[in-house]
Amino acid sequence: MRRQSGAGALAALMLTCVFGVTLLLSLAAGAGVYRRVADRTEQNAQDRVSLSYITAKLHAADAAGQVEAGSFGDGGALFLYEEIEGSIYETVLYVYDGYLMEILREKGSEQDPEFGEMVCPAQMLEVSEQQPGLLWLTLTGPDGGIQTAGVYVRSDG
Repeated sequence: MRRQSGAGALAALMLTCVFGVTLLLSLAAGAGVYRRVADRTEQNAQDRVSLSYITAKLHAADAAGQVEAGSFGDGGALFLYEEIEGSIYETVLYVYDGYLMEILREKGSEQDPEFGEMVCPAQMLEVSEQQPGLLWLTLTGPDGGIQTAGVYVRSDG
């Protein structure tokens, strides 16, 4: 039997160390890529949910004369009316202090915007009626991204 020289063992050890360092660097790079993809996916989902929430509420309240664009606080708002036990209530969707907010109140009552429930982060909501029965929603997300949706109110009076 021949004994290996010290140089051969040292070369094998160095090769193993290089392989180990390369493996660790690859894992670190992969974790960084995964983190960025996961953050971007979460942000996109949050943006879609914000506008989807508004359109779902709008479709749920879609009845003749029950949907109206207006303003509340310092910006645009969507007013959804419903009758509960003989009284008319309005659900108001608006943006206040960096959040899409929702408040349910008796129609005509005065309440400050800060009393609403936070739905999700947002900077601004604009609601306009482009033509009779067509509401145009523009929501600016927390990162400044703008999303728009045209929603046709099918039960328009």
